[in-house]
Amino acid sequence: MLKYLVWLPLLTLFFWSCSNEKEEGLIPGTRLTGDSMADALVLYVLVTPPCQYLTNENANSPFVLGANPISICSVSAVSGSITVQSNGTYEVTATSGRQTLTSSSCNSSRFDYVVALKEGGTELFSSTFVGPKQVVLETGKMYSLQSSGLVNPSDYQCQGRAVSSAITPYRINFRKL
Repeated sequence: MLKYLVWLPLLTLFFWSCSNEKEEGLIPGTRLTGDSMADALVLYVLVTPPCQYLTNENANSPFVLGANPISICSVSAVSGSITVQSNGTYEVTATSGRQTLTSSSCNSSRFDYVVALKEGGTELFSSTFVGPKQVVLETGKMYSLQSSGLVNPSDYQCQGRAVSSAITPYRINFRKL
């Protein structure tokens, strides 16, 4: 009888420790939606700053990079500019946009819409670059954002008919290190 009293607590402890599920996810112990891919998407949205859109109306006003991260997006073939508040190294990431020309009776055509960060004629970064890049930026200098790759939809036809154009914006992100 005594051996059962000794083994019963040990077996209970063993079964209890084995029955606890080990939670493995993006952040152990944190479950947002229960689906790891949805959790990753939610966390990406939470840590990515909202986009400031570059348009024809604000193209002459430079975006100012400070201590907080900034994202710039555009669906227009317009150049913009950037200035910095303090010298330093910035992590730059970007995703190219995409233009899709469609028609009901033809195959779609897709074009990449690329953004480049330039100082004068020197390209410092482009959205064709995969992954983050560290770029040293200085106060007093003007950096330009130049896009390329958009086409004029009126230059294209499908069996004599006009095509429609849909554009997803490019996005370029800056974060001071």
